[in-house]
Amino acid sequence: MQAIGKVDIGRKRVRNEDAIFVSNSPIGILPNLYIVADGMGGHKAGSIASGLAISSFCEYLEAHKHIDIKTREDVTILLKLGIRNANHVIYEKSKQDEAYNGMGTTMTVATVIEDIVYLAHVGDTRLYLMNEGSIFQATTDHSLVQEMLEQGYISENETRAHPQRHIITRAVGTYAKVKIDTVMFDLSKVQYMLLCSDGLTSMLSNEEIHECVRRSSGEAEEIVDSLIETANAKGGMDNIAVIIVKK
Repeated sequence: MQAIGKVDIGRKRVRNEDAIFVSNSPIGILPNLYIVADGMGGHKAGSIASGLAISSFCEYLEAHKHIDIKTREDVTILLKLGIRNANHVIYEKSKQDEAYNGMGTTMTVATVIEDIVYLAHVGDTRLYLMNEGSIFQATTDHSLVQEMLEQGYISENETRAHPQRHIITRAVGTYAKVKIDTVMFDLSKVQYMLLCSDGLTSMLSNEEIHECVRRSSGEAEEIVDSLIETANAKGGMDNIAVIIVKK
C-alpha cells in the first residue's frame, strides 16, 4: 500500500489543531496505522489534545505488542482500548492544568489486515472508501447536525453550511469515559481510503471529494494536494487534515 498524509492550516485559522499519523510499518502488533485527530479547546489546547491522542494511542500499542490477536473482534477491541487510553491521558492532563480544561479531540483510527480495514471512531473526522465508480462514507459523524439530519430536521445539503455544524456530541478527553464506534470493511473492491477532518468535508461534498480523486493521476500525494487545494479554494474555513491510502 501507498499512504500519504498532510495537514494544512487553511485560509482562516491562525493556528493548527489537526494532527495525523501515517505508518505503513508495524506499530505494536498492528502492521500499519492511520490516524486523524481534530483538537478543540482554549489557547493551544486543541493542538495539545490532538497530539496527545495520537502519541498516547501509539504508546499503548507498543506497550501491548505481545498480546495475542486471534479474531477480527480482537483487532477492534485493541483499537477501542487504545482510544480509551488516549481519553484517560487527555482527561487527566486537562484536570492538571487550567489552561487545558475542557480540551478534547475527535479521532478516527484505521488499520488494514489481510484486505480488511478495522476502524475506531469518535467525533466528526471521517473515513471514506472509494473506487473509480463510487465513494462510501464508512463513519457516521457524532455531531449535532448529524442528529438533526437523522431526525429529519434538516436536509443533507443543509448540513455543510449549518451554523452549528462544528458542534460534536462525542470527543476524546472531555469526559472520564468515551463511547467509541468500531467497524470493519472488506477492501477487495476498494482503490483508496481517505481519512480526513471536517476542514475538508465542510468545504467539499462527498461527490466533490470523489471527483478530486477521479481526475487525479492516481498517485496518493497528488490526490492529497488536490483535496487540500480545492478545500482552500472554496474558502478554507478550518484546518484541513487528509490521509490517502492507495491499495
